Amino acid sequence: MCRILFAVGEGEKVKSLVDTLVKASENDPYKAKRKWGEKHKDGWGYLLLVNNSVVHYKSEKPIFGDLGEVEKLKERLEEFVVLLAHTRAASQGEVRLFNVHPYHFSTERGFEFWIFHNGDLNKEKLVELGKFNGEVLKNASDSYTMGVYLSRKLEGIEKEQILRRFRELKGTVNSALNTASLFIDANGKVRGFITAYMKDDLLKHETEYNYYRLLKLKKDLFAVVSSTFELYSDLPFEHVENGTAFYIKIEPKEMKFEVEEIKL
Repeated sequence: MCRILFAVGEGEKVKSLVDTLVKASENDPYKAKRKWGEKHKDGWGYLLLVNNSVVHYKSEKPIFGDLGEVEKLKERLEEFVVLLAHTRAASQGEVRLFNVHPYHFSTERGFEFWIFHNGDLNKEKLVELGKFNGEVLKNASDSYTMGVYLSRKLEGIEKEQILRRFRELKGTVNSALNTASLFIDANGKVRGFITAYMKDDLLKHETEYNYYRLLKLKKDLFAVVSSTFELYSDLPFEHVENGTAFYIKIEPKEMKFEVEEIKL
């Protein structure tokens, strides 16, 4: 159970979203209504692509207790950026650095990726789907196990290849499959992929729906964020329809991107 932020575009315009992530993680009324407390305090991390470089940071500290690093992140938000940021409230997996998102995976098929997840997956089904050794993964989170599955099964980073594997993952969802990923291949191709999905029964439960729904921002930049952002920001967010995915072609050197909205 987490708060999430994906953004691509002008870095200066992303700074306010980072500030909002801090507030949404320290005091989340939607989480509190679920009787899980108001804080996302079990670590935080980010992946930043900027100026032909990657910064990947993970900490066991809560984001609101690591404000020095938050300021460093904001200082790096210059020109064109891609940012994935995640604050964790553990539901599966131990509270330790290993289980902090985003995760990073390299594959034998010539690409690497970073990924974060909000929601709860059936880890036993994931282990079965991937034919993994469950004992080896017993202390890993469901989200990490999902990443292992993708790193082994994903053939490439084209839209249909990614979409196929995430559609398979829908069968393992206990609550939600809210994810964001950034892919980079050996030829320099950069792609983003986002999923917004919760099980149908949660759509009928106001408390659960309010917690898991995602918002999108399409003014000057493209961003997808957790619902709690609407409580701390005046930006013109729109609701993301449940069962939506976004495939994003990113050209960092040209400082441009193209977003395609598709059905998951």
